[in-house]
Amino acid sequence: MKALIVQGYGQDASIGQIDMPHVRDGYLLVRMQAAAVNPWDYKLISGMVKDLSPITFPYVPGMDGAGVVLEVGAGADEWNKGDAVLGMFATGTLAQYALISAADTRLARKPDDLDFEHAAAVPEAGLTAKTILRAANVRDGQDVLIIGATGGVGLYATQLAKAQGACVIATGKSEDADYLQRLGVTNVIDYACVDLTTQMRKRYPSGVDVVIDLINTGDALIRDADVMRRGGTLVSSLFGPDKRAYPNDITVHYIQLQAQKGDLEGLARRAAIGELQVEIGRTYEFVDGAQALADLRDPAKHTRGKLIVRAAP
Repeated sequence: MKALIVQGYGQDASIGQIDMPHVRDGYLLVRMQAAAVNPWDYKLISGMVKDLSPITFPYVPGMDGAGVVLEVGAGADEWNKGDAVLGMFATGTLAQYALISAADTRLARKPDDLDFEHAAAVPEAGLTAKTILRAANVRDGQDVLIIGATGGVGLYATQLAKAQGACVIATGKSEDADYLQRLGVTNVIDYACVDLTTQMRKRYPSGVDVVIDLINTGDALIRDADVMRRGGTLVSSLFGPDKRAYPNDITVHYIQLQAQKGDLEGLARRAAIGELQVEIGRTYEFVDGAQALADLRDPAKHTRGKLIVRAAP
């Protein structure tokens, strides 16, 4: 089958031929229609996380995707050939075919009113946002600051926080203001203009209830406490310092994606009926899939939402 293939850490991906995965018990073989690229894909193939998550080569990147079930493995009785699905796959989605466990909570049926490209943009970012909102325990009337709201996870975290009744403050560039307000942001903090802490203390002198930081690590995360109320909650989707480094009057959560049954179905359903906006920053043909990965890591390519690669013909 055709696939986007990486031959070693730090090498560019290129289109080639690789063996088609064989369906096994409890799995679905899916003919891909669209795939999304994520920062984790780049971290894997660059070697940034090889001590934590080593990979073997040749390697096909991509974890998010949407497509049509081609074969159903033994025991996957709830699924049928021809079912349209979205999810986080067991094999690389930047290929003509990929495998996914039929029992995975990160698998869902695709609603008819949600096209494959928008469906592919939901799983990893949407489920990470759901995990974050659960950890933050966002409640009606709270002030929630989201650092990194224009990215994929921020896209969904912003809307989910707003839907739970929060007043959402978000960091972004001045040109992002209209976009963020469409997502439900009340105030946009221009991080390119003045120091975030200075701006936040001026606008919210008593601090905010929750900070969701999708950008910072290390000491920069500790500084988030400077804009929080006593008893506030900080949630990060990245690695951070020892929690003892923070003031003892705030709660800190470092999260990893944990999908519960029904999460992805709910996100997809809300997207299909327009309750959840799915922002696609750029869409690439399969022959340009390597460029999607390159653009993902290029700081000069400011991206809103998700980057999508259409399936190989």
